[in-house]
Amino acid sequence: MRGDLYGRLFWPVYAPSILFGIAAGATVPVQVVAAIHLGASPSLAALVVAVIGAMQLLTTVHAGRFIDAVGDRRAMVVASVGAGTLELGSVAALMWNGSSALALFIATSVLRAPALNVWSLARQAFVADRVASNELGRAMTGLGGTMRIGTLVGPLLGSLLLLRLPLWSVYLLSVACAALALLVLHIPSLGGDDGRVGSTRATGPAAGGTEHDHRLAAGLTVDWTRVVLAGVAITCLAMARIAQPVVIQLWGVHSGLSPARISFLVAVGAAVEIVLMFPGGHLKDRLGRAVILVTCLVVYGGGFLLLVPLTDLLGTPGLVAAVVVMAIGNGLGAGVNMTIGGDLSPSAGRGRFLGVWALFSNVGGLSGPLLVSALVKTTTVVAAVMSIGGVALAGAAWMVVFAGRIGLPGGTGGRRGGPGRGGGSR
Repeated sequence: MRGDLYGRLFWPVYAPSILFGIAAGATVPVQVVAAIHLGASPSLAALVVAVIGAMQLLTTVHAGRFIDAVGDRRAMVVASVGAGTLELGSVAALMWNGSSALALFIATSVLRAPALNVWSLARQAFVADRVASNELGRAMTGLGGTMRIGTLVGPLLGSLLLLRLPLWSVYLLSVACAALALLVLHIPSLGGDDGRVGSTRATGPAAGGTEHDHRLAAGLTVDWTRVVLAGVAITCLAMARIAQPVVIQLWGVHSGLSPARISFLVAVGAAVEIVLMFPGGHLKDRLGRAVILVTCLVVYGGGFLLLVPLTDLLGTPGLVAAVVVMAIGNGLGAGVNMTIGGDLSPSAGRGRFLGVWALFSNVGGLSGPLLVSALVKTTTVVAAVMSIGGVALAGAAWMVVFAGRIGLPGGTGGRRGGPGRGGGSR
């Protein structure tokens, strides 16, 4: 295989993923704020995020089938066009700010979820098809890191825009970045005519697989007990990850921070995550997926539990410190969901399997904001913050108990307690 791992994958998938990450990252820190700006209550604003998670959950399996049908690279192109177009609808809602603006904003935000689903799964399938098992942790961590770059650069650019311009400018930035991602994907000299780098193990209808491969894709020969046990821990992680920006925004508003400062705070956390991204990737391949997932969940959950007491004790510096602790945990776990999905996935029907695998993270994406919304409505923001921290710690405990049965790779990419990726086919 030619060149270094990150060099091989940079133009075909990492570069457009960075741009798409900036497009998504710019809007995440102001999504709740924008809904409140258009007239939503805090609980309704958190509920909007939950509805987006519900749409992702409903379209996940269909997204995987779509990727198998059209191919991972083409799916990324379609997702970029769809997401950018819908973001223009959000710009229109915020510029209009009329009686139905909130409804338009919610509609465009929810309808954007399937495009984000397709993009996320297609890039995972692209990497999993082209990277060996002993490089998978680093490759998927790099992929997760591209989105973290987005959550750093996006909020930073957004906070700068918000110093002079209204909220709609952040969504216009998102449209521009999605268009740039589309441009990179359309340059053959960068991504290659078929987007392949190194190993070309894609199978299934879109890749011209054999009739035998098609039969395997229909049945998906995987150990579903391992998948479900690992998926529970991933659901807990996803609940914390999706709830984090909601919690930070609600707690930031509760603490009197401006939208620009909240966006900058999210960027600070993303910067810490990026610093830990590459060490975390090497540790996944060296120490094993389970060890890193447990460490991620424990530290991440601890950051949530520290948010309220540190803010009460130290004010804004304490809030920043708690966000940094969250970022340390989340940074160590960058790409762990995609890595484990790649570990468990079969060679044939990979897109379809990753669609099923993504159900676990999408259940978390729905449950996290729903839990936050319900607790904010019935109790306090403090209760919501502490509960999300407890969910992360529960996920760590679950993984400690069932790590042996799941049998994920441990150390140097070796495999324990079960067949390898694709049922031992590679």
